[in-house]
Amino acid sequence: MSSFIGFVFHKICFGLLSVLLPLYITQSISGGSLSVWGIIAAAATFFAIPFSFLWGYLCDALGRYRFFILMSFAAVTFLLYVFSLTTDLLSLGIVYVFIVVFRVAHEPAKNVLIAENYSSRDWKRGFAFSAALAEFGWVVGLFLGFILTFWGFASATLLVVCVILSFVSFILSAIFVSDPVLFFERSLVTLERSFSLVERGVGLLVRLNHNRYDSGELERENLYALCFGLIFFSLATSMFFTPLPIFFAQSLAFPSSTIFALFLINSLGCLIGYALTQRNHNSIKETSITRVPLLRGLLVFSLLFLGFFSLTEAMVLSVIVLVFSGFVYAFYSVSVLSLSMEMIPRGKTGIFTALLGAGTGIGCYSGPIIAENFGFSYMFILSAICFFLSFVVFKIFTRSRYTEYI
Repeated sequence: MSSFIGFVFHKICFGLLSVLLPLYITQSISGGSLSVWGIIAAAATFFAIPFSFLWGYLCDALGRYRFFILMSFAAVTFLLYVFSLTTDLLSLGIVYVFIVVFRVAHEPAKNVLIAENYSSRDWKRGFAFSAALAEFGWVVGLFLGFILTFWGFASATLLVVCVILSFVSFILSAIFVSDPVLFFERSLVTLERSFSLVERGVGLLVRLNHNRYDSGELERENLYALCFGLIFFSLATSMFFTPLPIFFAQSLAFPSSTIFALFLINSLGCLIGYALTQRNHNSIKETSITRVPLLRGLLVFSLLFLGFFSLTEAMVLSVIVLVFSGFVYAFYSVSVLSLSMEMIPRGKTGIFTALLGAGTGIGCYSGPIIAENFGFSYMFILSAICFFLSFVVFKIFTRSRYTEYI
């Protein structure tokens, strides 16, 4: 558990930043707008995609996972400090791109450390535990933002707090994080999958003699479907959440403290979900990846009715949507992380982060652009459609993975 303390403070920092940055750029920086924030967020995400491959490859090639975690946290701390001193919009955008590029460096290393510290059968429990700690940090960060804005602290002060939190995450990781002595579990899973493939091939030869051959037998695990499902889900999520703080601030006129409180509620729902997944990790089915996009699509679609409600009723509906959206995401996250460690081969751990980055980047750009030029209602509709597309593609994946051929 001590190995993850630094990650908790890292999440506290970015939990605070998650709401602070869009509000800071659109309200405190000259020339900042919803579209500008979308362009900055999308540019950062797209630039981070090739680096996700690079960091993942270098982690596996060098076997120095601790180094990349420390490098990531140190670079982010320095860049956040530079960001806090910058007032020019273009310079802010460039610095933010570098923050995201170096931030993703720790993700492949962290996932591998979890995979190697748990047996493959306990990966879901390991990822659930890590995600619960991370979500706890995110909740604390949002709560900190709520308290500081409620007390009237300026955005510049909150940025300084983020720099301090990031520095603490670096120090704690330097003390507690260490590389595994042996790298065994992921190699074992690869070997087991190879034996499974041979076994299915032998089964096919037997069926040939009985005229029961099915050409799709060796393609049950449709990796392409999994990849497209991940992209659609991350696209829908970022399309929805990137402009959401601005929606609450502009369309519903909520103060900053209330916006922090709403996102805090979302993360609390997610935290409860992670706690349940850790306790009942053996009963979590991979079919969660099909149910969660469907539920999230319905929740986002329900926000179209906000215009028919009073301000109080709109806040209640927003709370319901955010709580359940966060809660169900926990089940999706644990299932997807476990699947990625099983299906993505050693040396390509950055693929998972890159796939999420591709969808996130498109959503970061399109969500604010659509909201500013056509209205938030159209953004909600397109986000819901992308969730439904993710549901369809994941359904194809699960069927190709589990269907029995007779």
